Amino acid sequence: MASEFKNAGMTVPSVDDATANLYTAPSATKSVIHAVYISNNSATNIAQVDVKVTTDGGSTFYHIGRKLDIPPENTLTLDKPINLEANDIIRIVAQPNPDSSSNDVEVFASILEIS
Repeated sequence: MASEFKNAGMTVPSVDDATANLYTAPSATKSVIHAVYISNNSATNIAQVDVKVTTDGGSTFYHIGRKLDIPPENTLTLDKPINLEANDIIRIVAQPNPDSSSNDVEVFASILEIS
């Protein structure tokens, strides 16, 4: 059984579709997400994010966190393991800032892949 550490990161979109997928566990692989760091880069706006995981390759998502508030210039850390089986997906979606149609949120995850 081989193990390999991976990193995943992105600017978080405000559209709840495949562009919001942070990581997909590869086929024939189990993955453990050790931590997820969600940073609000805005100096003035509270960020609001949803964190979801699918267990069927993308048809149905289940919330790990819904409407999580992140104060301006702060980071939210999810530091409990999230176990993914082959083809499972973790998705992060941010709500647009109240004064614009965009957001200013980034996410980074530390992942262990086991094949």
